[in-house]
Amino acid sequence: MTKLDLKLEDDWKTVTITFPTTALATLGLDAAAVEALLEKLGEFRALMLPEVPGAFPEGQSSPSVGDPAWDTGPDFLHGFVFLHIRDPRFGWLCYILSRDSAGKLASSLQKDMEITPWVPGVA
Repeated sequence: MTKLDLKLEDDWKTVTITFPTTALATLGLDAAAVEALLEKLGEFRALMLPEVPGAFPEGQSSPSVGDPAWDTGPDFLHGFVFLHIRDPRFGWLCYILSRDSAGKLASSLQKDMEITPWVPGVA
């Protein structure tokens, strides 16, 4: 695996990636290397400016993953809830939700599930 040098610049707005060179100036990354690169870039993005908005921007479209695998589990030590979602682009993402947030998520999903979907041509 080839090591990349990544640096978050002092302006907190730019990540510099230094690629090692070879005779052909190519870089082959296996799945583990791509995952490590994505993880490191994600860590930098969390520190960069402008920040990711605190709420999902109204009307924004974004790439979606259909019906991903997921799992939940209790955090017996702190009383939180683990939410794991499998994203084929980024692997298993783990979120730690407070009990309040987990309850709100469950209620929101239930409410959204009960909404009758719009079907073209049906009144």
